[in-house]
Amino acid sequence: MNALVTFGCSWTAGIGSWYDPDKHIKMSMEEYDQYQNKGEGRQLRNEYCFRTILARKHNYVNINLSKPASSNSKQFRKAEQYFNTDDYKKYDNVIVLWGLTSTARMELWNLKDKKYKSHFMTDDRQDLNTILRKYHYDHDIEVNRLSTQIQHWDKYFNMIGVKNYWFDTFNHHDYDYESSNMIMGDENPRDLMSYLCKSEGLSFKTDSYHFSDWTLDSDRIKFLLKKQLVNPISHHPNKQAHILLADIIDKHILW
Repeated sequence: MNALVTFGCSWTAGIGSWYDPDKHIKMSMEEYDQYQNKGEGRQLRNEYCFRTILARKHNYVNINLSKPASSNSKQFRKAEQYFNTDDYKKYDNVIVLWGLTSTARMELWNLKDKKYKSHFMTDDRQDLNTILRKYHYDHDIEVNRLSTQIQHWDKYFNMIGVKNYWFDTFNHHDYDYESSNMIMGDENPRDLMSYLCKSEGLSFKTDSYHFSDWTLDSDRIKFLLKKQLVNPISHHPNKQAHILLADIIDKHILW
């Protein structure tokens, strides 16, 4: 039995992957949120997500560790927890598919709730986010940190005999370390959102950084909304987009 272990944020988790523009066009924000988090959509996001499409196509079990609103730091923590166990050794072949997300996210332990909580540097509804952004967040430093982490995990996965692949999710990052396991590593931009735009005939050489916080903060996300490849509420890839994403990624993986 083979396993596809997936890491990432909401795009990899499949938020909104059930959305059909013909069927759900009249859905309000409240209805979308209810359906996505507490209704049928919670199950369907696994059904229609690109990771599920890929796992089903190649007869792999999908062990999904991606989480909505996840930061990169959360995903590295999840990887440490999983690969510090022997669970992966139960499988004949393991492939890791890892989506790198916005640098403007962080997770911190919350003493009151006794659990880790994600913080968006773009969200000023909490004073802490404003403080973190003003005094502790630097995009270039975060990309540099990601570079060393990517290099570390490349070496670790090679040591334990696990094949791994990285991808930039919705922003291209210029890493100091050039990983041979980076999907479309030689291309600029190489992120999945830019490639969705390219699949519709439009290439963006430069664009605003997309934070994936339910706002139309870049020309690329506006273009994908116009093409009905993201939903009009949270602006996550819809059912058709996930089919395209699966096809884009599939071409770069040696199953």
